[in-house]
Amino acid sequence: MTNNEIIFETVRAAFTPAQLAELVKAIYPADKISARRASVKITVAEGSDDNQEDIFNAMLAADTFHTFAEWKRMGYSVKKGEHAALVCNLWKYTDKPGKAAREAAAAAGQDAPESDPHFYMAKAHLFSALQVQKSK
Repeated sequence: MTNNEIIFETVRAAFTPAQLAELVKAIYPADKISARRASVKITVAEGSDDNQEDIFNAMLAADTFHTFAEWKRMGYSVKKGEHAALVCNLWKYTDKPGKAAREAAAAAGQDAPESDPHFYMAKAHLFSALQVQKSK
């Protein structure tokens, strides 16, 4: 699963369809919602309890959740006193050698590699667009 898929599933699990609809209406103007809806085709599996509108709202809402670092990179700051709306494990990239690489090198009698690019799961705290403001 990609980070976007993880966030989408976490949002769907954490909020009811009604809460997601309210969140989307609070963040996006009506014309943006209708334009995005017209450009997206959602197929629901036969026999599923999901409906297209709930999936669409979850998709739009998931796009508005980012980590503190990502909001900062985009020029926003988290409002004072706000706590993460969601906490989940996301993929994170590093080029530092992991514990397994260091142990394998030590067992082989070699020095640990200087670089070992890989991804690992790390706890992430996500904030919604309603919890941030444009930085000054």
